[in-house]
Amino acid sequence: MISEQMQPGDLCLVTGGSGFLASWIEKYLLEGGYKVRGTVRSLQDKKLETLRDLLPGVEFVEADLREERGWTSAVEGCKWVFHVATPQATKSEKNRTSGALSGTKHVMAAALASNTVKKIVVTSSEAAIAYGHPRSKSDFSEDDWSIGVDKFEDYMQSKTVAEKKAWEMANDTSQNPQNIALSTINPSLVLGPTLVPWSRFSLSMIQDIAEGRIPLLPNMSLHVVDVRDCARMHIAIMHDRSTDGHRHLSFGASGKFVDLAIAIRTDYADRGFKPSTSVAPWWVLWLPSFFSKDVATIYSRIGNFQPYRTKYPEVYKYEFTSFRDIVRASMDSILEHKWINPKV
Repeated sequence: MISEQMQPGDLCLVTGGSGFLASWIEKYLLEGGYKVRGTVRSLQDKKLETLRDLLPGVEFVEADLREERGWTSAVEGCKWVFHVATPQATKSEKNRTSGALSGTKHVMAAALASNTVKKIVVTSSEAAIAYGHPRSKSDFSEDDWSIGVDKFEDYMQSKTVAEKKAWEMANDTSQNPQNIALSTINPSLVLGPTLVPWSRFSLSMIQDIAEGRIPLLPNMSLHVVDVRDCARMHIAIMHDRSTDGHRHLSFGASGKFVDLAIAIRTDYADRGFKPSTSVAPWWVLWLPSFFSKDVATIYSRIGNFQPYRTKYPEVYKYEFTSFRDIVRASMDSILEHKWINPKV
């Protein structure tokens, strides 16, 4: 694959431009001197006024993952395409797998047909790497793919299916005759402060833990990345031609799921947040794993510490590497936006 390097003044497309991660990517691109175009589902969205205030200089255009219309014009003139958009793991999102798959097809088709695009970076997930494996598996790298995804919860399934489709299209010379470069990034749980004043799944989960809505926590390893590091890593991957054709795990700190609650209790007990730190025994989840896709998705990881080992550690140096500090940045942001209020 042949890829030029990014230069200030180049036009970059960021899909899902109103999102938790995408908004940070847009911010850092603007600060780097790049021109930025972001996609949103509708130009009638009330969020747009806030977005334009937060990110002056970003051109917002309309393109929906589930519709082909709008993507060719969204890509027009762009050199660098960051495909971040995906149906989120929220109750309001239906048929996430079909939405993610159709969105990947539309974005990739438009980018691969373009006369200006030089490289595409697709935001995938650890969900496409580290789930469904035998419990005996000791660690994970970019060489691994999640297996048995048809048994997964919809969001987790969608990330594997969509990433595989991106690689299929990029590696098909009939669909990619110009040999446009593709890289993917596979973030772990993305936490940290939000630029936009609306929540997403990972911060909602922190909120639920803080408010005591999760009384029993799964006994499993957990890898996290601060959203600011994850955003900068997207740009580093786009800029570095040695990343072309590769997948890249993104994780800045590792611990256990219960460490989320421990960090909140340690730093916010004086404000009334004393979440449960009780861990569910593996056998409590055994029976539900047969009929609940949510439980089945994580069951193979229960009771095991399974480290991630990236093959490409030189690609990006993380700024935020303390699990506790990343959780604190998340909680501070949640409190700042008044999604929850101190209890004392």
